[in-house]
Amino acid sequence: MFAFARRNQVLLSSCLCVFLSLSILAAAANGRLRADPVGPLLLALMRPLQIGAHAVVLWVRDIADLSARLGGLASENRQLRERIQDLEAERNRLLEVEATNRRLAELLAFRSQLPSASLTASVIGSSASTWFRSLTLDKGSAHGVVRRMAVVSPAGVVGHVVAVTSRSAKVLLLTDPHSGVDVIVQRSRARGIVGGSLDNGPVMKYVKRSEDVEAGDRLITSGVDGIFPKGLLVGTVAKVRKKSFGLFQFVAVDLAVDPSNIEEVLLVPPQDAPHKEENQP
Repeated sequence: MFAFARRNQVLLSSCLCVFLSLSILAAAANGRLRADPVGPLLLALMRPLQIGAHAVVLWVRDIADLSARLGGLASENRQLRERIQDLEAERNRLLEVEATNRRLAELLAFRSQLPSASLTASVIGSSASTWFRSLTLDKGSAHGVVRRMAVVSPAGVVGHVVAVTSRSAKVLLLTDPHSGVDVIVQRSRARGIVGGSLDNGPVMKYVKRSEDVEAGDRLITSGVDGIFPKGLLVGTVAKVRKKSFGLFQFVAVDLAVDPSNIEEVLLVPPQDAPHKEENQP
């Protein structure tokens, strides 16, 4: 008997449920059923399920809301990052404009101390090969630039113009071995020529052994070379070495202007230009 019930428990359970359902329906139809014996039981059984289902619905809704909020925050963060990048670019632009204005203000203030025919120009190129060190400027013969014009900045001497086209000019730097500017030691008034060298950097050449030159002395243009006005700073003496033989002493120079950092310059007409014009037929 028990073995039969175990083997057919699903079928017997189904039959029992059908029988109970039919009995309840018959009693209800005949008016004998005054109370629902299954309803409270079903309510008691379903309550945990309903509570769980409601909790699951709320959890899913919260997850959806959180996802929507995270999506909105991600979009807002992206917009804020883009805005920060725009502001940083604007800040860099304003800083560059401020730096340019400051340099131009210094250049204009320095220009007032030079001949009225002096021109301002911007550096648009550079060459720093072993044999030739130069800058290219954005002004040429169409703007009044001529060869042998002195190229200077508020910090000091840069070089001089060696070639000119209609819209550009090439400047030979003081660091070039082929360059030279006549200078005097501001303290002792000793004379020499400052120019570049292949091995020792900028040097002051042709300084006699008897001349009084010391490290730290300021070197200024003498004005006798016909190119540079007198009194412009060229650099300072970095090292002095007197050899045991020879006529001259070795003088290393720290130039006042670093050509790699310069962006704007002033072009000064050659100092002997008016004299040549006066003697023209």
